[in-house]
Amino acid sequence: MAADASDAAGRLDPEAALLDILERSYADPEYFVHAMYPWGEPGTVLAHESGPDEWQTEILRTIADQVAARLEGDDPELPSALRIAIASGNGIGKTTLIAWIIHWFMSTRPLPQAVVTANTKSQLTTKTWRELAKWHSLALNVHWFEWTATQFKLRARPEMWFATATPWSKSNAQAFAGTHEKHVLMVFDEASNIEDIIWETAEGAMTTPGAMWFAFGN
Repeated sequence: MAADASDAAGRLDPEAALLDILERSYADPEYFVHAMYPWGEPGTVLAHESGPDEWQTEILRTIADQVAARLEGDDPELPSALRIAIASGNGIGKTTLIAWIIHWFMSTRPLPQAVVTANTKSQLTTKTWRELAKWHSLALNVHWFEWTATQFKLRARPEMWFATATPWSKSNAQAFAGTHEKHVLMVFDEASNIEDIIWETAEGAMTTPGAMWFAFGN
């Protein structure tokens, strides 16, 4: 049941309205992106922006379709974990899309765990993870989360509700091993340059129905 977004006097309750947005966003990342950020709002960096680009919208809708199909459970041959690989060029908003997906997943799943990596530590820290900080700072639920150089965590449950920026290495492959949590997200930026051992280890996290795996590259 959606939260009542007004109090007894009929005034809008911001937290209830936010919870309503997030409930509606569970299987709809496109709605999340449109509702969560101040598109077209004067005085913001999005003052002259109306929303995602066409190709970003297409990917967000694909994710929505895949989530909905798993919630319906009508296809016994559909893998329980969601896996999507996305090829894109440079400078078209790939890193922005990654940030939206991370923020959507962390905002709409209970007790999630996420691991985010990239081809190099520099790519991860100065581009992928930095872009998450930007969109977090613009979001309606900015007060819910804390962004640090290595973690993005829910202030109320930091020990159990978090995403981690994890540089990969052959000696640290176990950082990508499976977890017992239901809602697991793994994101690989510039994925073609990540060693096979990381992919093989990451397969261990794709054993629960709430798991999602996204690979981005050129």
